[in-house]
Amino acid sequence: MYDTLMERRARLLGPMYKQFYQTPFAPVRGEGVWVTDHAGKRYLDAYNNVPHVGHCHPRVVEAASRQIATFNSNTRYPSELIVDYAERLAETMPDPLKVCMFVCSGTEANELAWRIAMANSGGDGALVTKSAFHGNSTIIGALDSSTLPAERLQDWVATVPAPEHRGVGDRTPKLTASAYTGQYRQAIAGLAHRGHRPAALFACPVFASDGLYSPPAGYLDEAMAEVRKTGALIISDEVQSALGRAGTDFWGFQHAGIVPDIVTMAKPMGNGLPLAVVVTSRKLVEGFLKTERYFNTFGGNQVVAAAGIAVLDVLRDEKLQENALEIGAYLRRRLALLMERDERIGDVRGTGLFVGVEMVRDRAGNAPAPETARAVIEGLLLRGVLVGITGRGRNLLKIRPPMIFSQENADQLVDTLEKTLAATPR
Repeated sequence: MYDTLMERRARLLGPMYKQFYQTPFAPVRGEGVWVTDHAGKRYLDAYNNVPHVGHCHPRVVEAASRQIATFNSNTRYPSELIVDYAERLAETMPDPLKVCMFVCSGTEANELAWRIAMANSGGDGALVTKSAFHGNSTIIGALDSSTLPAERLQDWVATVPAPEHRGVGDRTPKLTASAYTGQYRQAIAGLAHRGHRPAALFACPVFASDGLYSPPAGYLDEAMAEVRKTGALIISDEVQSALGRAGTDFWGFQHAGIVPDIVTMAKPMGNGLPLAVVVTSRKLVEGFLKTERYFNTFGGNQVVAAAGIAVLDVLRDEKLQENALEIGAYLRRRLALLMERDERIGDVRGTGLFVGVEMVRDRAGNAPAPETARAVIEGLLLRGVLVGITGRGRNLLKIRPPMIFSQENADQLVDTLEKTLAATPR
């Protein structure tokens, strides 16, 4: 069955769709933190953040099913359900971030945020971190510094570093806040030299694609002020960090100490349904509408709004932000003990239920070991655990499970990782 499926997939979907793992794997069913493949084997899902409150959570399934059997249209018609969801989201946001605009994907959300930033700032340049990913449209895809080498970036794009840590056990940033801000000044000057003024800084507030970093309180203040001096807006891309995943806070920008002008969010909001949102101030929306227009036929339709409300209800009722804080800390402690026994683990970092395990050749040299990281995720797959890879060196195991992950799940993950490392050639 699998070989036939892959042949049909290659023929009908073309070469764009790659396999996530080298080992055959075709999931067909999900429940909570578990995924079952085409052969009936069950896997612990420690990677997928899209089913934020768990695969096929019954309350989300029931809410979406009930609504799709009742009515589904778009935001051009007044809908109490859609307004209720916007109200619930706005309640979680600080002033003046109280206006919600609905779209269907993170790419669409960031594209709209970019247009709002250009219309209000008068700029046309973008700042992103050195290994960023914010979507795949023509404009937002041009910001993909995680894939595009520096020499292929557009003249209107400039990169700044993520706030990297010094090393194992030392969460002090490599650069002082002043030196870090200096990198922003250089990037802004580079844009000016090429004839561009920044319209926006796009930032994932946990710097996931760069390697997963949490700056100390106040560290980013001076750099953000430098961005604002140019008239540019700050856009917090919450696709990976929203809804309590950081544990300490409901939104990633709160965890990072960033005060954004625009917040974008997507996949986890609807637990897998195509729900994405741009949240900003009324002033910026009015500024945008002076020269632009926008509509999105099925952005924020009644079915996804019902799912979105159910996700918020589950997060509250099951205390999943608190769970992320507690289980995330437990998981990092267990991984740190494993690191003491294996020199190929260069660092364990992250926040809440977003954890990175850095694979290196050895801690003395600290050279990235992407081939080890790849071997490890393949070995974990064979043993029934799903994780991913991220980071500039493609050597960071990306652990980002559904928010219902338990201590028992964390133990299974670490125990399986230990067995996998033991079986992975040094």
